[in-house]
This record gives sequence, C-alpha cells and structure tokens, in this order.
Amino acid sequence: MGSRALTAALGAALLTLAAQPAEAQQEWSFEGDRLLVTNLAGKITVRGHDGSRIIVRATPGGSDGEKILFEVKRGGRAEFHAVYPLGEATRFEYPEFRGRTRFQLRGWLEESNMLRDIYADISGREKIEVGSDVGGDAMEAWADLEVLLPRGVSTRVRLAVGEIDASDVEASLDLDTHSGSIDARNITGDTRMDTGSGSVSATTIRGSLNIDTGSGRVEVSDVQGDDVLIDTGSGSVTVNGASARRLEIDTGSGSVRTERIDAGSTNIDTGSGSVTLDLMSLDDGRHVIDTGSGSVTVRLPADASVRIIAETGSGGITLDVPNAILKRMSRDEIDLQLGDGRARLEIDTGSGGVRIESRG
Repeated sequence: MGSRALTAALGAALLTLAAQPAEAQQEWSFEGDRLLVTNLAGKITVRGHDGSRIIVRATPGGSDGEKILFEVKRGGRAEFHAVYPLGEATRFEYPEFRGRTRFQLRGWLEESNMLRDIYADISGREKIEVGSDVGGDAMEAWADLEVLLPRGVSTRVRLAVGEIDASDVEASLDLDTHSGSIDARNITGDTRMDTGSGSVSATTIRGSLNIDTGSGRVEVSDVQGDDVLIDTGSGSVTVNGASARRLEIDTGSGSVRTERIDAGSTNIDTGSGSVTLDLMSLDDGRHVIDTGSGSVTVRLPADASVRIIAETGSGGITLDVPNAILKRMSRDEIDLQLGDGRARLEIDTGSGGVRIESRG
C-alpha cells in the first residue's frame, strides 16, 4: 500500500474512532443522612464502604450518552439524578435490555422537589420508551452508576430499565426498577426490592425483607428479620433459611418451596402452583396455606404442638406424623392435633394432594 493510501486509511480510522464517544467515568463525593438515586437506563451497583461520604461514579454509554447530565443535592436527604434530555426525545435505545418497555415519570416526580424542578417542562404522564429495538428517532443513551454508601445511610434507588446489584451494605435499602433484575447480598438493614418484571434474589439479609415483582422468579436465602414478605404476580418462589416473626408469600401463578423456616406465623397463598412448607419450630402462631390448584407438603418439627385442619377439593390427604390425635377425617378433609395444639395449621387446596409429615 502506498504512503498516500496508508495515510488515507489511518485518517479514516481516526475519524471513525472520533465518531464514537469514549465512555468517561465521572465521580462525586458528598455527605448525606439519606440518599435518593434515579436513572432511566443502565446498571446500578450499590456497595457499602468504610468512608464517611457518599461516592457516586457514573459512566455514560451510547452515541448520545454525552447528553445525559448529572444533578447532585448534598446534605440531609442527599440526591443523585441521571438527567436525560426528555425535551428532545422520549425514546431511548439501551441494547442491554432485550425487548422494550414503556413507563411514566409521574411517580418519580413525587419523590422530591428537585426532580420536579429538573423535569419542570414535562408533565410526567408522557410515555417514555426504552429498549434494544425501539428504533426510529430514538436516542442511544444510558448510564451505569456505582454507589458507595457509608454505614447507616438509608438509600432509595429508582431505575426505569436495567439491573440493580447491591451487596455489603449496612443500611436500609429500597431498590426499585420498572423492568430488570435485582440482586441483594449481605445487607444489614431493612430491605425492600420491587421490580415490575424481572427476577429477584436476596441472600444473607439481616433485617425485614419485602419483595414485590409483577413477573419473575424470587430466590431468598439466609434471612433474619421481623417480617419476610414476598409477592409475585407470576413466578416461582424459593426460600431457603428464614427466621422471622411473620412470613407471607403470595403468588398469582407459580410454585412455592421453603426450607428451614422458623416463623411465628406463616401465610402462603398461590393461585396456581405447588407449595412446600418446612417448619423447623412452632410456637403458638397461625400458619395458613391456600392454593387454588397444586399439591401441598408440610414438614413439622418432631416435637410439634399444633392443631391441623386440612381440606382439598380434589386430591387425597397423606399423614406421616406420630402420636396424632385424630378428631375428624374424610377423603378430602382432616382435623387432628399434635401435643396440646398450641399452634394452628390450616391448609386449603382446590385441586391437589396434601401431605403432612414429620421432619424426624
């Protein structure tokens, strides 16, 4: 290749590189007793650290990423917002998200006066569309955020589209995404996790846990807190190791499987799906299982003292518990007592067998 051709090729390559803006990370350090974080699209990582100041690092992405601005409010209830040019566009390409979704900012604008000022030119009712196949005149823009939290700084995160990953935090967390998965690990503090669509995973939580997902599986393990509340419109629920004053699980459609549960009271309700409840201990609380369609298996501690009333519209009832006092039994209903019957267990399934057994 001649020198002129080589020079032209190098020039074209440099021009191509210049047309693709580099991802430049920005960093802020500030104080606050509480924190609110909002972002339209991207991944948000939340970590605890030993410092006394909140640190936020932002990395814009996409060919229009430089149009994203970042606004910070310091002190008291601190705030950090990734601000998108909604006056120019309401459609955004985010290739990490498969498909597309629509949402409104109306709920966000109720979070703070600062957000209302930032988006003063929009009503909040506009439909904002984000996804990997939005097409048309959409902007390609997103921002990945890394949030480092001192101990005790309770934090609320609102993300429209993308993943939230939190770990090693010693503070209460409220994690909310319209579409995307949420993963929380090793959190000391009350934890709330809410996604319109996406899986949720919570591991080693020391504090109350509240999970709400419109659609997606839920996996929970090693939780100790006053309340463990799980609600999913559609998706399986697995709880492996929970100690709580109250355990409630509600799923419109999906199986529920629990292991090593120590709860003062339990309420499991599923429209369709099998249920397994593994109780390690019983005090004098009330435990209720209700499923429209699906089998039910309950494992009781060997020294259980409980009154059991079980009913199934279609399906047999199997007992494998020693020293039970049978009060009433038919093919689809049973009333029996173990010990002095301090606790109460009620089981109702429209269609599906019921099995009650001892943990041995």
